[in-house]
Amino acid sequence: MTEAAKDTMFGIMERWGFPVLVAIAAGWILRNDVLLPLVEEHRQFVKELSTTQREIGRAISEQTRLLYALQPKE
Repeated sequence: MTEAAKDTMFGIMERWGFPVLVAIAAGWILRNDVLLPLVEEHRQFVKELSTTQREIGRAISEQTRLLYALQPKE
């Protein structure tokens, strides 16, 4: 641990107390181990979903074009 980190940690403990330091540490761990991976997985899901929606849109357009081509001519 660097001197600056130690000074910051002890400064927080002196000013606000140990429970605040523990809450900050728990928040940091939660952010790094839970929230960031969860957000990244969600981004990947949304990207795959948008790709799938584009493919569905193209397929519907193609089917519509084929249905118009199959209509009986008057």
